[in-house]
Amino acid sequence: MRTAFQRAGPVVAVAASALVAVPATADAAAAAASPTAVCGADGHSYSVVASSPVKFSSGTVAGTVYLLYSSSKNCVVTVRTSYTGTATFTTAQLIIQNGNTYVDQGNYNSYAGPVRGGAAGKCVKYWGSINTGPDGQAGANAGGGRMSWGNCG
Repeated sequence: MRTAFQRAGPVVAVAASALVAVPATADAAAAAASPTAVCGADGHSYSVVASSPVKFSSGTVAGTVYLLYSSSKNCVVTVRTSYTGTATFTTAQLIIQNGNTYVDQGNYNSYAGPVRGGAAGKCVKYWGSINTGPDGQAGANAGGGRMSWGNCG
């Protein structure tokens, strides 16, 4: 079962010392799942409102990070298109203006998230990363998302 944790303030880079061991048992079943299905596991109906490629510095795309919205929550999922089937360090992050930061990170086979949070009347940032190694330090790191405030409402 995936677990997400909440931080009190914005997180731009996720430190390797903050690793959370989370079993990857749900990865195989969700590998073919859409971001709307992954976020919608909580019973809400989500729509994609923004997405960004998760790229290495070379420009190679490793996946996509999605920002979704339901009538009461935002949700972020990072879906890998490279290195699928191999557990590597992957993150999904939702930052709420004047609020909390929600992060899911771990060694996953296909995606990180969902991370969900209410942001009524506030703006959000979202970010995802994919590393080619299992610990967030070894290998190359790809990142993507939006680190400016948007999707205000």
